[in-house]
Amino acid sequence: MNDPSSYADFPEMAELYRCNELLSSLNRSAPDGKAEARMNIEGWVHDKGRAFPLASFEFGNRDPSSPVLVIVGGIHGLEKIGSQIILSFLRSWIRLLQWDQTLVKSLDACRILFYPIANPAGMCRNSRSNASGIDLMRNAPIDADTKVYPLVGGHRLSPRLPWYRGAKESAGEEGMENEAKVLADFIRRQCFEAKQSIVLDVHSGFGWIDRVWFPFASTKKPFPDVSNVLAIKQLLDRSYPHHVYKIEPQNHSYMTHGDLWDYLYLDHSKLKDGNIFLPLCLEMGSWPWIKKNPRQLFSSSGFFNPILPHRIKRAERRHFLLFNFLVKAIASGEAWDLADPQKKHFLEEQAKRLWYST
Repeated sequence: MNDPSSYADFPEMAELYRCNELLSSLNRSAPDGKAEARMNIEGWVHDKGRAFPLASFEFGNRDPSSPVLVIVGGIHGLEKIGSQIILSFLRSWIRLLQWDQTLVKSLDACRILFYPIANPAGMCRNSRSNASGIDLMRNAPIDADTKVYPLVGGHRLSPRLPWYRGAKESAGEEGMENEAKVLADFIRRQCFEAKQSIVLDVHSGFGWIDRVWFPFASTKKPFPDVSNVLAIKQLLDRSYPHHVYKIEPQNHSYMTHGDLWDYLYLDHSKLKDGNIFLPLCLEMGSWPWIKKNPRQLFSSSGFFNPILPHRIKRAERRHFLLFNFLVKAIASGEAWDLADPQKKHFLEEQAKRLWYST
């Protein structure tokens, strides 16, 4: 079922397939009839007699050791704006590849991947959790090393409550939900061999401002690659001094059990191969949308998304800057992957003073 009209009640999935049609047009127009671009089906989710794809879009070099940026959305089905922004950026990206030779050449040395809808059944149901009532960002087999906020930090009480981790007897990676396992396998396959990899996971719904979080959510210990994060922050600050993002560890806001990115980062660290894996989370603050349109409070999706069309377009324009910056960063990894031990140590100490001094 790959016709956009099959998803008339699910506009984000319909747009995903329209992007695939545009991608096919790009490949047909390539000089040799074949561009380095493809949509892959990583797995399927079945719910209420329907099948939903877990789809990725891949551009650039196929060498698994080449630097890679992965942009992920829709882990929480209610947070549709993340998938909408990613799909809009993906559409623009495909259009640019039809004529922008500078962009085409930059893909000779890196890979750019999109994973727009990680929880399609949840999104179709207008639910934060998946069809089984499980929060995919509380589902990984990792526990916080200190107390977390009740419920919101992850619990095993009931799937009728939000932030449900799943039953205790299903703990362990073999007990993870299908969507979480497929995404974890995808990240391992695409990122774990890469010299440098950045993942941007797009969420919405917390706070007045837009934040870019880095690990950890499960501990207050300093992030081992914090020097690289600070190097990227300094590049962003210098290149775009008026950007809107507050960059900080997630544990400055709250801590959780079952965080998928903590789990994958720690899994990657076991390789001890010197490769850099930076999972980042864009948390778009939704409260200004509610302040400007209080009627959103009467809609479940209104807590997490802009409702009015012009505000959706404004959110797209606002965050394309970050996406484009990360594309440039992964293509120019030498600017933030610190080969000089002295500079790395200096930035590490600076980062600890900035983020871990209290």
